[in-house]
Amino acid sequence: MKKKVLSILLCLAMAFAIVGTIAPAKAEAASVKLNKKKVTIYVGDTYQLTLKGAKGDITWKTSKKAVATVKDGTVTAKKAGKATISAKYNGKTYKCKVTVKKRTITKCESAFDAVANMKIGWNLGNYFDANGNWVQGNTPEDYMTCWGNPIVDESLFKKLKEMGIGAVRVPVTWVNHFDEKGVIDPAWMARVKEVVDWVLANDMYCIINVHHDTGATEDTMDRWLYASPANFDKNQELFSVLWAQIADEFKYYGEKLVFEGFNEMLDEDSNWGECTMEAAQAINEYNQRFVDTVRKAGGYNATRNLICTTYAAGNFESAVYFYSAPSDTVKDHIIGQIHFYEPYDLTMDESGGTRKKFTKEDGELVDAIIDFAGEAFTTRGNGRTAIPWIIGEFSITNRNNDSARIEWFKRVITDAKRWGATCFIWDNGDPEVMGFIDRVGTEKWYEDIVKACVEVANEPTN
Repeated sequence: MKKKVLSILLCLAMAFAIVGTIAPAKAEAASVKLNKKKVTIYVGDTYQLTLKGAKGDITWKTSKKAVATVKDGTVTAKKAGKATISAKYNGKTYKCKVTVKKRTITKCESAFDAVANMKIGWNLGNYFDANGNWVQGNTPEDYMTCWGNPIVDESLFKKLKEMGIGAVRVPVTWVNHFDEKGVIDPAWMARVKEVVDWVLANDMYCIINVHHDTGATEDTMDRWLYASPANFDKNQELFSVLWAQIADEFKYYGEKLVFEGFNEMLDEDSNWGECTMEAAQAINEYNQRFVDTVRKAGGYNATRNLICTTYAAGNFESAVYFYSAPSDTVKDHIIGQIHFYEPYDLTMDESGGTRKKFTKEDGELVDAIIDFAGEAFTTRGNGRTAIPWIIGEFSITNRNNDSARIEWFKRVITDAKRWGATCFIWDNGDPEVMGFIDRVGTEKWYEDIVKACVEVANEPTN
């Protein structure tokens, strides 16, 4: 009897031991899942499959190498068709059905149509363009917030769309985010791409550029692009490497994504006034290099609309007169750009300026400058081609003079419209200076000013 009981107990112990080993195995198997069971990708693209929960070796296979290959879970689309990707792990096979489609690239709308369709734009200022060699930390977020602005999400762009904004300019400074060979930090590119996706998802045009890589020399900032023949000779290759990566990253983004070669490029003396012919020639050469580089990048870049800026983004005589639109492989896909902060003592003088009223004389000055730029861009002679243009930045600082600010904004927009130009409000995120929209909260700030701009931009042109 005792032997029989012992035998039963021994059998039970063995059974529990077997169950004890089977249970964890079943639990592990249940937790292992392929991140996708079905995916559609385009020829030339890749997609990363992941076997979540797997803790050992995985064997990846494809049913049709001609359609899609796989290595370590990375699926590469080869030609249109269907294939099944399998991942074998711990005796079990997990499958994902892959459909590969041929991408259809259509020609982008003309530059004239793009500018007209933008209507009114807004700048995400002091965000991706924020920089400084004093910044503590090296993450994208460290730089995005280093000038005091919060991290934004898609709700901001939903708000902009609801307010009637037609385009968002996203200034980007790259200098702190590429290595000595010019290779861009993937984390930085991913953050830029995230915002581009949000803008486009809300059916607005998006402009990205090379921003404070240019500008006045400052000890606290790492400028490297200047309007001089020597600087062009030194940095033209690095400039091309940078733009080649940006263009490749976004090559399958459609016509509503527009590239801008550079922001306010100055000579090596940081001169904001009338420029020399040499400085203007360097501007023209950098613009040409930008266009040539993007056009070679494939996809929609073959006809993407490209913005080419004057010296210092200036609207003064030498900057506009010496400006020459680059030659291009396609017709009508170049856009000119100036910025507008005149009269300076009213709009942004920070050296104790107190002027608040927008006078008759101010209006006449605005008229004269914009008419000069408009005539230069759109009725060009001497063999130079007429091109559409934008005022990529315009704004007026807050001196508790809302009525004057609205009057100034309306005058600039109305004048620009007569020449077919679209204007972009510069918003630095600070309501006490040039901040108009609360980017993450629910406060109204100066949305009434933005709405006034939207209204006049959408009025019929006489």
